[in-house]
Amino acid sequence: MARLFIGTLKGVVFDWFRSLPANSIKTWLDLKNRFLSPFYEDDTEVTMDKLLSTLQKGGESVRDYIERFRNLSLMCPAGMPLPMLLQTCRNNFLNKVKVCIRAVKAHTWKELVE
Repeated sequence: MARLFIGTLKGVVFDWFRSLPANSIKTWLDLKNRFLSPFYEDDTEVTMDKLLSTLQKGGESVRDYIERFRNLSLMCPAGMPLPMLLQTCRNNFLNKVKVCIRAVKAHTWKELVE
């Protein structure tokens, strides 16, 4: 399995791997920690406020928005009950999507055809 992983490395990552001292990685955990340290930096903490204000972007498909919202929710250490998560996600759809799924009533004819 390790050989398969190593076979996927290219460029800077492959050079990094080749520069490791021989026998310096004994377990998958060693590899994970050594690999993530220089190449992965995610210090963004997802808070409840961040989830509540994560809106669907113009041009973003419903599927992409739901996936983005779901991924953020999984990174929120505080957690949120599933019904509240679903309601928040639904409330943060674009207005035209809310009208289509009848989450809100259209106030103009234009909202119905957008």
